[in-house]
Formats: sequence, C-alpha cells, structure tokens
Amino acid sequence: MKEEFVYAVVQPYFDAVRDIFASFSPAKGVKLTKLKKTKFLVDAKVGRGGTKLPHCEGGRHFAATRDDGLLMYIAPRLVELPEENVVAILSHEFGHAVDHAYPAHFIMPPGGPGKAIYIGHDDTKRHRDWRRLWRSRSLDQIEWAADGIAEAVTGREIGYAGDCMIQSFTGMALCVGDSTCPPPMRRPAGLR
Repeated sequence: MKEEFVYAVVQPYFDAVRDIFASFSPAKGVKLTKLKKTKFLVDAKVGRGGTKLPHCEGGRHFAATRDDGLLMYIAPRLVELPEENVVAILSHEFGHAVDHAYPAHFIMPPGGPGKAIYIGHDDTKRHRDWRRLWRSRSLDQIEWAADGIAEAVTGREIGYAGDCMIQSFTGMALCVGDSTCPPPMRRPAGLR
C-alpha cells in the first residue's frame, strides 16, 4: 500500500482527534496546547511483534507514540480498519501523547483501568509523590493511563473488542454480522 494513500486517509481523522485533544480544558484556564505540534509518520515497522492472539493475523498493533508525545507512528494497515476503530486507536495514542507531554498531570483510579482525573502540576508533596510513582508505572498502568486520559478528553470509554482486541468505542464495527460478538471490555492486564 502506498504511503501517500495512507497519509491521505489517516490525515483527516488524525487532525480531528488532535484538535479535540489540543483544545480540551481539563481545568479552568488550562488547555493541552502542546499537542498542536503532534505529527504522524507512516511506518511499516509498526505492528511487528507484540502479542499474537489466536485468529489475529498480522498482530494487533496499528500505531505507537514517541515518548515526548509529539510524534506518532502509524502502520499502513490502520486504513483497513473501520472508521470507528481508527478514531478509537488515535484517541488511545493521543492519550499516550498527553501522558508524555504532560507527565503526571493526570492520575488513574486505584486498582486498574478507568477515567483519568486531571491534577495539574502543583509543587506539592502529593504531586511530587505521584510523579515518583508515575515514573515507575507498569506497562499495564501506562496503557490504562492512555485509555483513561482519552476517556477524560472524549467522554467515551475505550473498550477492546473482536478477536484481536482492538480499541473500539462500541465494538460493533468489528462484529458486523456476528450476533455472538461480545461487547467491548476495558483493556485486560497483559494485553500487548
């Protein structure tokens, strides 16, 4: 698949999701404006590796975000997914972008996935303690943070659905014609 085609398909979705995140105001007078600089590159190496689930040919990775939050890598295969999944995946990745560009500004519910809460960056003992914990999070906690931040920004829970456990808002796009398809669920621990 030609990169130009992938850029042409992904760009409008990317721009729309970026605009939603960059204009989000988690507190009075606060916006996530650093995200206006976030760009994406099409990279065929994205998607190699990761968890190989049964019935999930080619893996389940379609995007990745650099640890400064300013660059995303998009697998060409992303354009093969339904629109609903593309937007959910980009929202998850922008959750990572916020988490990296605004480190320790959002706190997660204790015990697992859920909607993130903005706490800002005060120079208080509570925030310093959280920042220390933020640096030592597990891979599951980092992924749950991306979903929790995306939920805080979009108002919609990101679930995982289908044989490949792909990000989804409703789960239905991956289950067309399958009445046995379960609804999406929160990201399970250990999913890579």
